[in-house]
Amino acid sequence: MSDYSNRLRKKMSESTRENLASNSYPPIGSVPSETLPEQRREQSSNKRQYLAVFAATLGNFLMGTCIAWSGPAIPGLKLPEDEDGFNITDSEGSWIGSLMPLGALLGGPLAGAMIEKFGKKGSMFVNAGVYSVAYLLIVVAPALWMIYIGRFFCGLATGMSSLICPVYVAEISKAEIRGFLGSGVQVMVTFGVLFSIAIGAVLSWRWLSVVCLSGVLIWSLILLLIPDSPAQYISKKKYREARESLEWLRESIYVDDEFEEIQRGVDESQSRSGSISDLFKSQNLAPLIISMYLMLGQQLSGMNAVIFYVVDIFNAAGSSIPPSIESIIVGFVQVLATILGALVMDKLGRRMLLNVSSSLMVLSISALGLYFYIKINLGNAELATKIQVLPVASLSIFVFAFSVGFGPIPWLMMSELFSPEIRSLASSLATTFNWTLAFVVTKFFSDLVSLISEAGSFWVFGGITGLTFLFCLLFVPETKGRSLEGIQSLFRSSRPYFLEIGVWKLCRPSNSDDDQALVVEDQEA
Repeated sequence: MSDYSNRLRKKMSESTRENLASNSYPPIGSVPSETLPEQRREQSSNKRQYLAVFAATLGNFLMGTCIAWSGPAIPGLKLPEDEDGFNITDSEGSWIGSLMPLGALLGGPLAGAMIEKFGKKGSMFVNAGVYSVAYLLIVVAPALWMIYIGRFFCGLATGMSSLICPVYVAEISKAEIRGFLGSGVQVMVTFGVLFSIAIGAVLSWRWLSVVCLSGVLIWSLILLLIPDSPAQYISKKKYREARESLEWLRESIYVDDEFEEIQRGVDESQSRSGSISDLFKSQNLAPLIISMYLMLGQQLSGMNAVIFYVVDIFNAAGSSIPPSIESIIVGFVQVLATILGALVMDKLGRRMLLNVSSSLMVLSISALGLYFYIKINLGNAELATKIQVLPVASLSIFVFAFSVGFGPIPWLMMSELFSPEIRSLASSLATTFNWTLAFVVTKFFSDLVSLISEAGSFWVFGGITGLTFLFCLLFVPETKGRSLEGIQSLFRSSRPYFLEIGVWKLCRPSNSDDDQALVVEDQEA
């Protein structure tokens, strides 16, 4: 009997140990995500991602206020000094407009260095400080020279925002909604443009600057609510902070797979320190060329020139609406189109939107040039009167097409295409190139008009945009729904990346060795 009792106690003890072992909590990362209960893996939410993106893109909102500030402000600055103006000339007004992109030339490279030293969040705080200095100089300006300095600082801050904010958004976003969140950068720019135009219609240039300065304070406060990106923490070996940042953004503790993927990407990039010579390696040169050409297509599409002539175009159409209201209408079209692009970007893809955008821009700006040719070059006022709806229609279509595609996508793809080890350097170069072209178009468009007329100028823009359409059709890959690592792996392949693009696929034999290799791999799997 005693032997039976001993055997029973021993059996119960072993059973108890087995139950305790089976109920023990597994270490973090020891259980693959595919073995987790389905409800646990689907617990992550996007709400905090939206908050973080909103906080970051407030910098792009301020960027939009800087871009549009000169439009409503210059008429007030042309007033005499007793009416709070400075009696500025047209030439001085052109410098007020062009000093902003000139300052942005330095802002891009400076932002790249700041990211390495302060991280994305820290760089956004510095960016806010530069915006504050810029608008404060304008608010207290006793003479035109201080406005020049203030506008240059506006450009410096704008160049920083155009680099820092898109990179932050790309690093914190899930792959499946990165396009939607990334397009929020351009949406906020257009809101800033509309805000500046609307406030400038009812307030003086000085009070407009005060309102924009208050926006900088709001941005600084909201930045306190968000963490830096997980990739930024990992790059500084702050793994605990990186994990906490990712869990906060996803609102879930089940982020093991994503955390490991981010860590692999950062570790791999740090093992290959980036330099200028690395930009010319095959896997980096192609993304650089794509990003540069998209920036060229954006600026040389003529968008800045069209906005510059918006009042004249509406007046030529016989519009009785005040110029300030006309500008607000254009601002609304731009905002609505950019929002539409954001909503469909992850459904239709970047390539389709770029191709649709560029093709519509070619047609609309060519039609705009045709109107000026008929009215000015041919001097046919009667025919111009009959087609006076043409400039209004072509302008609306052009602004809409630009805002759907070529407004947001070049900035989004800049943050997607580059591998981590060269992202800061390459993004700085692309941003600098963009603002160089913006300065050239803003400052010298009037000279181009004097040389070849309005019609010729708009047709030049149309021709360049036509070449941009062909480039996008043949050489721009689709990044929709792909992880950053997956996008960059396209350019590391031994086969040219563009052979995966639809047009080139039609020219490729269906039974190529690469396709057969893929079939064998699928069968073995």
